[in-house]
Amino acid sequence: MKPNASASSPVRSNTAVRKPKALRAGARVGVFAPASPATEAKSNAGVAELNHLGFSVEPLDERRSEGYFAASADARRGEFLKQLADRSVDVLVGLRGGYGSNYLLEESLRDGLTTPKAVIGFSDLSSLQIFLWQCCRWVTFYGPMVAAGFDAGAGKSGGYDEASFRSSVSALEAGWTLSLHGESLTAGQAEGTLLGGALTIVEATLGTPWELDTHGAILVL
Repeated sequence: MKPNASASSPVRSNTAVRKPKALRAGARVGVFAPASPATEAKSNAGVAELNHLGFSVEPLDERRSEGYFAASADARRGEFLKQLADRSVDVLVGLRGGYGSNYLLEESLRDGLTTPKAVIGFSDLSSLQIFLWQCCRWVTFYGPMVAAGFDAGAGKSGGYDEASFRSSVSALEAGWTLSLHGESLTAGQAEGTLLGGALTIVEATLGTPWELDTHGAILVL
């Protein structure tokens, strides 16, 4: 897959890749909810798991959900920008996916993207992650969220893989491996930048200013 880049794309090919700092024990976690709300039980279980991993989770903000959304679009965008600007927050972990992250996307969002931080999530959060890559070349992580992965626990059904998570966000050395437990249709080796996300979200970027440009990349859907 190699979609044509939009003529209005804000990304230049020579934009330097911007990586967040590696996370250490005690790193402060900010929980943000750009999409749908989550139950209190799942939220608390996810926070407990992150604390168990050695991180320090910021107190969850009070949220008033609006239908499918965790809050209004302005409130969700404001929460995201506030945590990006907070120097005491080292990493942002999504509460859960669902629907609504795309409503946060607008050109003015780039104004708050100064120092890269690790942004972790999957599903609907692909919208934000693709935006951060296309607009600012931020490296983000397609991984477990507070109420969708961390809540179930490491190695559990509906949970997450602790070894690969720690390697992704904390390891300084390159070259760590991950078993995908899948079947290879064609043997061989490939090299490139890992890009992708939830298929429907990747598709939805086509024709927008932040259309995902997969040229020379390994596409993961």
